[in-house]
Amino acid sequence: MSEIKRISTGVMMPVIQKLLENDKSVRITVTGNSMYPFLRENKDSVELITCFFSEIRTGDIILIQRDDSAYVLHRVIFKRKEHVYINGDAQRSLEGPIRKDQILAKVNTVWRKETEIPVNDFRWKILAFLWFCILPFRKTIICRYHEFRSLQRKFNH
Repeated sequence: MSEIKRISTGVMMPVIQKLLENDKSVRITVTGNSMYPFLRENKDSVELITCFFSEIRTGDIILIQRDDSAYVLHRVIFKRKEHVYINGDAQRSLEGPIRKDQILAKVNTVWRKETEIPVNDFRWKILAFLWFCILPFRKTIICRYHEFRSLQRKFNH
């Protein structure tokens, strides 16, 4: 098995953008916890594809570049004529408006280990919708889940 090399976003993004401009898809490992539990840091990876603004739908996960040059992978919560509002699945506040020119790509597929999960899968979409509906309770749910997992590990050892 080959060694995994970490590359800074500043070095990697120009290459990714060039590939996307040439209609290539790009698979990257998820970093950060803002999309937990749907995307897990350093465990899941995503395939990015080029998209037009007209193709973006509520519930899509998109890659954007903020005005401060940071890159973020978040879910579209709602779309307007010229912009979208996004939110990380582990967050409670909306970010936006995100302009068309800030949108770089959208996620086509998620890999959990080597299991491929198309983001247009009906089960995936239902779970994402339900997760959105419980927005005010997310923090509590995630905390309780981690407490439960901690107890479970303690009793299993």
